[in-house]
Amino acid sequence: MFETAPDGCVIVDAEGIIRELNPQIESLFGWERDELIGQAIEVLVPEAQRQAHEEYRTGFSASPQSRPMGIQHDLNGFRKNGLTFPVEVSLSPWKSPSGDLRVICAVRDVTERRRLRYFSKGALLATEEERQRIARELHDDTAQRLATLVLRMREVRDEELGETERQSLLDDIREDIVEAADGVRRIASGLRPPELGEIGLAAALGAHVRSLREGAGFQIQVELDHVDPFLDLDERLVIYRVVQEALSNVIRHADVNSARLRVGIDADSVFAEVSDKGKGFVAGETSESGGGLGLLGMRERSSLIGARLAIESAPGEGTRIRIDVSVASREG
Repeated sequence: MFETAPDGCVIVDAEGIIRELNPQIESLFGWERDELIGQAIEVLVPEAQRQAHEEYRTGFSASPQSRPMGIQHDLNGFRKNGLTFPVEVSLSPWKSPSGDLRVICAVRDVTERRRLRYFSKGALLATEEERQRIARELHDDTAQRLATLVLRMREVRDEELGETERQSLLDDIREDIVEAADGVRRIASGLRPPELGEIGLAAALGAHVRSLREGAGFQIQVELDHVDPFLDLDERLVIYRVVQEALSNVIRHADVNSARLRVGIDADSVFAEVSDKGKGFVAGETSESGGGLGLLGMRERSSLIGARLAIESAPGEGTRIRIDVSVASREG
């Protein structure tokens, strides 16, 4: 049971020296069994936390008691290659046949759970922010336009207006109605682009690119192939959202005024790729406490349809984000 347990298990003595471990510990931490036997358990703890861990371990040895997983939160493990990862740890003290204290530590990698937890929290905040944004647009733009139209319609009924003045006023009101309708369509299009289902992914992305050019003055070089026959509506929507978020990240963070967007078919997959020559970042170092939620959102959306998402970036070398949807078994 010790050898085949799904969680990593390590046995330490009262001084915190590792006496035994199972294969899962080797897999989790990247150490060989012989490298860990005889070392202090703190070798598996991030350096900044080792002193606190040693003090806790000393107190635990003085009054040992079982501790289930999840009692303490935000614990981290330290791999041989220097990377840290979130873990849950349970402790089970027992006495060896010689009467010495031993502690069985079960270790579980909770990277995925922690990532989903922060993403879910961030997604809720993002949803609320989006609702507030839409409410502001409706209040500050659409509602104000409609209120103005009500007042101007009252003017139309003024018996002292001449026919020419009345017609001019009606023409102005008609223009205001058209602009209000355009505003509502813009808001609705941002929620779910109608082009996706009506005329396809390339058209929807083309419309989004035009809005960025006109609204933000941002230049985007585009190469958009017709890929809709290979994709269902959910896949088109995921690709659209990934591209939308990637372009938004370029505008907000890359410190450049242009990017490149490509959508096409490559071997056995439909791909979409956004690249820029901006300041870049260290890929993989998104903050679990809230930073990098856009990238997490891309990963979550991609996983929902079984797509592959690649994020390549380095400081000063720009960024490339690519999503691939496998279409090997489909016919166009």
